[in-house]
Amino acid sequence: MRAARLRAAALAALATVYDPELDEPITDLGFVRSLTADDGRITVHLRLPTSFCSPNFAYLMASDAKDALTALPGAREVAVLLDDHHDSELINRGLAADAGYRGTFGHEAERDLEELRKIFRRKAHTAAMERALTALLRARPGLVEEQLGEVALGDLPDTAATRALLRRRAALGLGTAPTDPALVDDYGRPFPPGEIPLRLRFARSVRISIDGNAHFCRGLLRTRYPDSAADQAPRSCDDGNPEGAAPAAHRTTIRENIA
Repeated sequence: MRAARLRAAALAALATVYDPELDEPITDLGFVRSLTADDGRITVHLRLPTSFCSPNFAYLMASDAKDALTALPGAREVAVLLDDHHDSELINRGLAADAGYRGTFGHEAERDLEELRKIFRRKAHTAAMERALTALLRARPGLVEEQLGEVALGDLPDTAATRALLRRRAALGLGTAPTDPALVDDYGRPFPPGEIPLRLRFARSVRISIDGNAHFCRGLLRTRYPDSAADQAPRSCDDGNPEGAAPAAHRTTIRENIA
């Protein structure tokens, strides 16, 4: 695979890797510091907002990045390196050896990585569900919260918010059929009508927490690495673009900045 094509494929693969807590691609957050790809060899350097970001989150993102890049047809050798973190040496050594989470952290790995991933996937689903249903309430003035239990996935408009909800349900193994109820708990069970307003408020608090943390971490990254501002994609609440999808011009800038 030619170098330019491999770099483009590598960048697209990295765009599928999400920060588990912020529920955004690491490419949109500006966490990709550099990317080189040539003759089947791919090297990526990652950066985070602080040197003390949670080691398990850092490992999860770096490990997911390596897995995504290794799966590329033209990739023969992949190295993912985490820069400027207090556990960089430990994490980078574990990634290079394919030691896994427990093999990397040993007795410090108190919780299984997949269980941690599932916790944050549930939070991401809760936030996505709130976004989609709140948008539906705004679009239908006659619809009240207590009636949301009657809304099926097929009743939601085909928007970025709805597609995001479907992706997050699929990641949790929840139903995605048009007839499946849109408002459900972590296990796909609908709520009694009397509980819906309270459940929706809880979901809103989860969504606001995720959005607030994302704003905070983006700002910290720009403070730590001023050049990272050019690599951050606009968020949905900043420009009205659902899911924080980056315009094509921004993604071109990312490609040009990563050498």
